[in-house]
Formats: sequence, structure tokens, C-alpha cells
Amino acid sequence: MCGVAGALAADPRPSVPTIAARLTAALAHRGPDGEWFWSEQPSPDRRIARRDVPERASVVLGHRRLSIVDLATGDQPMGNEDGSVWVTFNGEIYNHLDLRRELTAAGHRFATQADTEVLVHGWEAWGPGLFGRLNGIYAFALVDRRAAAASGGRAGLWLVRDPAGVKPLYLGHSDGVWWFCSELAAARATGLLGRDLRRGAFAEYLVYRFVPSPGTFYANAWKVPPGHSCHLPFTAATQDPRFAPFTPVFRPTAVPRGRAQWAEAIREGLAGAVHRQLMSDVPLGTLLSGGVDSTVVTRLMREANGGGDRPQAFAVGLADDPESVELDEARAAAAALDVPLDEVIVPEREFLAAWPASIQALGEPIANAGVLLVGLLCRRIKGSRKVVLSGQGADEPLGGYPRHFAERAWRLARAAGPLLGALPSGIAASDRVDRMRRIARASDQAARFAEILAVFGPQEAASLTAGAQSPDELVAPVRRLLDGETTGDTLNALLRVDGRLSLADDLLIVADHMSMASSVELRVPFLDLEFLALLEAMPSRYKVSRFGERKWLYRQAVTPLLPPALRSRLVGWRARTGRKLGFTTPLRRWFGPWLRTEAEAFLLGPGARTPAFLAGDGVRAIVTAARDEGKPRDRQLLALYVLETWLRGAL
Repeated sequence: MCGVAGALAADPRPSVPTIAARLTAALAHRGPDGEWFWSEQPSPDRRIARRDVPERASVVLGHRRLSIVDLATGDQPMGNEDGSVWVTFNGEIYNHLDLRRELTAAGHRFATQADTEVLVHGWEAWGPGLFGRLNGIYAFALVDRRAAAASGGRAGLWLVRDPAGVKPLYLGHSDGVWWFCSELAAARATGLLGRDLRRGAFAEYLVYRFVPSPGTFYANAWKVPPGHSCHLPFTAATQDPRFAPFTPVFRPTAVPRGRAQWAEAIREGLAGAVHRQLMSDVPLGTLLSGGVDSTVVTRLMREANGGGDRPQAFAVGLADDPESVELDEARAAAAALDVPLDEVIVPEREFLAAWPASIQALGEPIANAGVLLVGLLCRRIKGSRKVVLSGQGADEPLGGYPRHFAERAWRLARAAGPLLGALPSGIAASDRVDRMRRIARASDQAARFAEILAVFGPQEAASLTAGAQSPDELVAPVRRLLDGETTGDTLNALLRVDGRLSLADDLLIVADHMSMASSVELRVPFLDLEFLALLEAMPSRYKVSRFGERKWLYRQAVTPLLPPALRSRLVGWRARTGRKLGFTTPLRRWFGPWLRTEAEAFLLGPGARTPAFLAGDGVRAIVTAARDEGKPRDRQLLALYVLETWLRGAL
């Protein structure tokens, strides 16, 4: 796991090496084990140190290394034998040994044991067909220097992001130079992002709590969407980039039939995913929340090591939160699994003081309250482990969130429209009643899914941003992901959309940035592409039942992997229908005093930035409804707090 950066222009110029060097330096926390560059001038056949970067260049690749696989010879950027293809790579390719054998049989010669090298030889053999063959977490930039005829028209710079979106990759255009990097905050620190923000991004953010790929808050910067590539020819045209999807080749060898076969396939598939993701030349650890997913991953890590080598587990919790049970659950799981546990106990005051800086570190606002807990945990891990496995990524493909049941219930909600309209908004602990009203009124499947996922409904978001985008335009990110959907299983369609939106551009970006801030690689076995293909082929009736049970067949399947003392709590009825365990924060208790004393001044007062972009009367109405009328607007207040905090650092 590393940091990648670089720059490209149509002709050699001083700004290209300068931008590449500054971006790479800003990513030092992602790769403390080495810094190298490649440029087509003056030595296109080798890596070069920063001191050797030319004064002028048309293309430069940069790399900050966190050495995990092939510690001796795995430095990057890495090229092929004749120096015509070069790559700078962030991530892991779990099936690299299989690809290496196939490429070796075809006559390619390998000089290292690093998984990176399959990218350059795989590109020579398959071109863009390489992307779908990779089972891993990856974001990389590849330069093909061959002439147009020799390269099959593939010459230029290619940017690629893995299908699950585990690894982020940003690109932008400034003063005639294309640039790319692992973190948008690095581009901001380098001065590549101006103060002019894209107006439409505010409405997108209000709906989804983040800006969906390929957009960002900046008109000159984009996120490479999950499972897409972007080709920039050496002519470096300045029009907006085009992103092309690619399809992973992984499919279940045989589709199971019936509950028993699916349960067995889940157990075997997850065990295989964990085994593949133990690929490392350094010791590994595990993030243990005490929930079913992290507990099962930790158990499988022990089994893969023959039961003798116990993985080091890490857990985090708030010191003075009476509602927090995560540390107690993690302790119980560690004891039952017989693994050592390192605990991080965070005082609430320390958390709140550090929260604004973590919002800025993400580069653009993401309304995720648990962002800092992962970061504080990884600060403890730093120095003792470079790699940890986690249970993240299970809920989206398996239907683990309460919002997923909304797709099961929407027909009932639609039929009960008058009754639903008569219910008071505050009858539920969150804004679920209001959301179900909007879901029941949605005009089509895409609009319904958007309402299920939304913080602010598209209509309200459009109103707050003075029509910067229409409600239909705000549904477009969902509509794009539904193109070609033909299975007729609407819940599975929702889960795929949720994974490519909420998971990829929210939770995974947060996890990547917060872990890599401490030079820690976070792996996600539930998003192993072979295993994910199996889960996405599983009928949704095995994921969310008509009675509201979430991940129910999965829980049955992994029950034999759980110590008996944990089974009732992790796979029983309450676990299938109640609150999920994880690194959570008690927003309602924190926001209560803030709402009564500071919220209106913070969001609308003299120093506030929000009124320049959102309708002040609309923001005031939200604060008033929550403060004076007791309406459940916690998620909306969180989104506004994060946005205002980010704007104060960005402008």
C-alpha cells in the first residue's frame, strides 16, 4: 500500500516535475519506506531519486512506498524490460501468482517477486483487458511509451481504480498540466485546487453525504469511479476526462441452489478471501469491533495460520460514553477467540477537538461521524503492524443496514400512504418516517433508491441550493449505476448501487485516508472480488427477509465459525434486526448541547461560510425544527456541521 502521484503535459515544461514532486511529497505519510520517480527525460529506462528529476519533462510518475510484499526488490515506479511501460501502483493484487504463471508461460520474464510487476507484463499481454483480471485493491497509473502502432493505440497515461473502489484515485487539470494523486488533500496542499467550488457539488453532497464519482467539489478535479479507467493521450487534451468501465472476470464456478448450498459457499468463499488477503512479507493484525464480521475474519485468520500464530487484534472505544459497548464486545470476542487485544480508549473531549482536522484530511466533505475513530485506532497500530484486516464491506452486498429493508417495505409504505402521512416525524429515533414518505412517493426505481440512500431528499437539496441541480439530475448517479440492470431482483440492485456509491465514495475513502495517515494498510476480505462475485449472485431473499432480518443466511452460515459464547449475541434475532456493532459515535448526545447553544451561529453567523452556498432560511428552518420542535434531524445536522467545518478550512 502506497501513495501514487504524477503529472502529464503535451510538451516538456518545468511545472510537470514540480507538480509531481510536490504531490508525492504531500503523500509521505502513505509511504515512509521510500520515494522514487520516473520520467521520460533524461533516463527513461530506470527509476530516479528526487534529486535526479529533470528540470523539464512532459510526464513524471511518483511513488511513496509502504513496503509489504517483496521488501528487497519491489520499489516503484516499475517498468518492463525495455522501459517502454511503467507503472506506479497503490494496493495489492491477491491473484498475482496465478497471473505471473500465465504470463511466464507466454514468455514474459519477471525480475522481482512483487505483485506490481504483473501490471507491466499483463499490460503488454492484454492491454486494457488486464484490468478485469485483477483480484485486488488497487489504484494505479500506467504509462505506455510505445508508438501508436506498436501499442495498438494505447500509448499515453492510464489511470485505473479497482471495481469495489477500495483505493481512491484523483485527477485534475491545472494550467495545461494533467495531474493525479491518491488524496485530494495533497492536491489542495500543492496549490492545484482553487477557491472556486462547483455549485452542483453542494446539492450532490446534501443528498448522498459525499460527492459521487466522478465528481468532486472542484470543477478541475475528478475521482476515478470504481471499476473504471481513464486514458490521457500524450497530446494531453484539456477537455474533461472520459472514464471507461471494465468488467471483472470473476464469476462463481457453480451457482449454489438452496439455503444449505449457499451457506456452504459463503463459508468456503470467505475463508478463501481471508487466505488470499494474508499475502504479506510483514506481520498482520486485525481490527476487532466485536461484531460478527470482524469476529469471523479474526477466526479465519487464526485458522489460516494453523491456529498457532495468533493475530494481534486492535479495538477502539470512547472513554466516557455510557452507550458505547464496542470495547466490551471486542474484549469478549478476543477472549473467546484467544487472541491478544490492544485497546485504544479515546476521551470524548479529545475526539471532538480532533474531529475538525480529520474532516479537512479527506480533501472534500464526507459526513461520516466515525471517521476519526479509525484514524485514532491506526495511530496506535502504527509501528507494530503495517497491515490489518477488517470486517468492513460486508453490509452493502449482504443487506446489513436498516435502509436496505426499506426496499422490501416500500410497496407496503406506498399502499399505506395516508396512514404514513399522518404519523408524526418524531415517532422514530431518526428521520425514517419522513424518508419512508419520500420513498413511497418516488416516481421510479432510481428515484426510490436515491431516497433510500439520501440524507436530504433531492427535492429539499435542490431547494437549499437554489436549483443548482434539479431533483432529477441529483438522481443521475443512481440512474447511471442501474443502466443495464436486468435481473429483476430490485433489492440486489439497491445493494449494488449502495456498494458503488455509499461504500466506495464514503466509507472506503474514509478508511483509506484515516489508516494511511498512519502508514497502515487496511484490507477488506468481504470485498475480495471472487467472494464479492459470489455474494452479488446470491438471491436477495437470503439477505433481507420479509420480516426485517438483515444478513440472515450469512449469519447462519458463519455460526459454526463463532465460539459458542458469542453466538447468541452475534447471530440471534436481535442481531439480525437491531443496531449493528461497529466503530460508532453517539451523535444525538453530542449534538444536543451544540444545537441548543451554538448551531445557528456556527452555520449562519458572521464567520459562517455556508450561507454563501446554501439558502440561509432553509438552514435556519432545519436548526429550528430540531431545536425547538424536537424533529429528528441528526443526519442533516451532521452533514451541515461537516460542510461548514470543511468550508472554513478550504476557503
